Amino acid sequence: MQSLDTLPRPTKAYHSHAYDRLSPSKSKFDGKGKTVLVTGGSEGIGLSIARSFAEAGTSSIIIASRSAEKQAEAKKALEADFPNTEFQTIAASITDLPRVSEIMRSLGDLDIVVLNAAISHKQVPSVGVSLEDIEKTFHGNVIAPLHMVKEYLALPMPQSGSKTIVNISSAASHALVPGQIGYGPSKAAFVNILQHMSREYTPEKDGVRFFSVHPGVFLTTLAKDAGVPENAFAWEDIQVPGHFTVWLAGPESDFLHGKFVWAQWDVDELIEQKEKIEKVEKVEFLPSFLQLGLQL
Repeated sequence: MQSLDTLPRPTKAYHSHAYDRLSPSKSKFDGKGKTVLVTGGSEGIGLSIARSFAEAGTSSIIIASRSAEKQAEAKKALEADFPNTEFQTIAASITDLPRVSEIMRSLGDLDIVVLNAAISHKQVPSVGVSLEDIEKTFHGNVIAPLHMVKEYLALPMPQSGSKTIVNISSAASHALVPGQIGYGPSKAAFVNILQHMSREYTPEKDGVRFFSVHPGVFLTTLAKDAGVPENAFAWEDIQVPGHFTVWLAGPESDFLHGKFVWAQWDVDELIEQKEKIEKVEKVEFLPSFLQLGLQL
C-alpha cells in the first residue's frame, strides 16, 4: 500500500485528513452573492467540493455531470444540509462541446469554475491501450476543459470583479505511473495549458486566476473504473480537496496563480513561501517553482 506523503514536497506538514485551518465555516472566502460551477460534481471529489462551498456560505452552486440520477441524489442531500444555498443541476458531458457552449452562455454571473470531471482508460500496460482510448482521454481531459475555460473567459466579468478557475488535476501529471500512458500525460498537458494562460491573464490586470490541484488519492468511481486496486494506496480524507479548493477561491491565494499545488500541503507553510514564489515567477518564459516543465 503506497502513501504519497513520502514524496518530496515544499511543506513539512502533509494533511491526509481535514484540519481546522481550512474549515469552510471559518474560511476567508466570502460566498455571499457568488455562483460556483463544479463539473463532475454529483459524487466523489466534485461532491466534496460542492459541499465545502456550501458550508462556506456560497449563494449558488451549479452541479454539472452526466448522471441525472446521481445529481438528483446529491442535490437532495445538499439542500437538506444547506437550505440557504441554491443548488442547480445540469445533465451534460463536458465532451459535448456545443452543449457546453450553450450552457456556459446561459448561466449569467459565474464567479468560480471547478474543472473536476475527468476521463481515464483502464490501468493496463501501454501496449494494451488503444489509440481510440488515448484520443478519448485527451479529448476529455484537455480539449473539453480548455473549451469550457475559453467559454468562461468570454463571459462578462461577474459583479465580484473576479473569475477563478480551479483545475482538479492529478499527481499523475508529474509522477510516472505505470499503466497510465494516457491519463497522466493528458492531465499534464492541461496543466501546462493553464500555465501558459496564466501569463496572459493575471489577477492584477484581468481579475482572472488559474490554479491546478492534485486532490489526493481516493477510491472514487473513476479510480475503480480504471482498475485501480483497492489496496493500491493509503486512501485519504475526501474532505481535504473540498476545503482546499474553497481556500484557493478566497483572498489568500493570489500568489499561487498559475501554479500546481497539492491539497494536502499546509497552506500556512505555502504562505510563508509567498515571497520566494513571487520572486521566481518573475523569470520570463521558463517554468518555475510549483510548475511543470524542465528544471535545470
